[in-house]
Amino acid sequence: MQMGNKVFVFTQQDFQKCFVVNLNPPLGQGHDARVYLAMHKKTGEISYHKSLANEIQILKRIDNPGTVLLKGHSEDYTCVLLEYMPNETFLKILKKGPFPFPLAKTLSGYLIKVLGTLHTDGIAHCDIKPENILIAADYNLKLCDFGFARVSNQNLRPAGGTPGYTAPELYVNETINFFKCDIFALGVVLFIIAMGFPPFQTNDPNSRDGWWALIYNKQYELFWSKCEGFRQQQFPKEFKTMIMSMLEIDPDKRISLDKLLEHEFLVDGATEEEVLMEIQKRVKE
Repeated sequence: MQMGNKVFVFTQQDFQKCFVVNLNPPLGQGHDARVYLAMHKKTGEISYHKSLANEIQILKRIDNPGTVLLKGHSEDYTCVLLEYMPNETFLKILKKGPFPFPLAKTLSGYLIKVLGTLHTDGIAHCDIKPENILIAADYNLKLCDFGFARVSNQNLRPAGGTPGYTAPELYVNETINFFKCDIFALGVVLFIIAMGFPPFQTNDPNSRDGWWALIYNKQYELFWSKCEGFRQQQFPKEFKTMIMSMLEIDPDKRISLDKLLEHEFLVDGATEEEVLMEIQKRVKE
């Protein structure tokens, strides 16, 4: 349960009595839920109202300032109140272009730490992507949408994921290490932060993605040559090695989060204040 946050349980009657919900239009919709804006009638506090099941059980286990805060849920686990995040998704500001490498270093280190805390708590997110990273009122980033998440003692395959972020083993293996899959997906996100575009569109073996084929066949020099030609600039060697260690095809050889935290690419990044100022600037543009 979130530290310093009182999570309350309510009946549907209690919710209707205490909150006003804006049903038109919904703020968003996932694979098993719709998201609405809810306001407490007395305090005026704004929250997200979302209908779901698995996500509540996962959120109650989390103590992580880098994830959206659980505020309450119904007794029957059919809906939940979440912290209101007023600045939309990380994807919105990524579309405005890549972050300079000093800022990308700091953002990468932060997201690696957020994921590391989740994994230490025994939780795999199973759907990491820019759309599932929200921007808080203070411009910090917070991971959201735990509808596909799994705990370490669950051997079930996740209900889904997002093409372009799913690890390749999800297409071929029955036994999956979800924590390794998260590292792969985060590798795609960190690539986009610094590059401004994804490393590939899909790694589905039934599709033919030329960029993924270069990674799959370990033609790294050609892959990076094409990237650098597209961006008309050279990229640091340590950035390339970090990304490829996260996008490693073999999950047993994929880099661990502990080693990622010590990676040389993360050294000498921008200050947290500089990163927040850049995020704020992009949000307001």
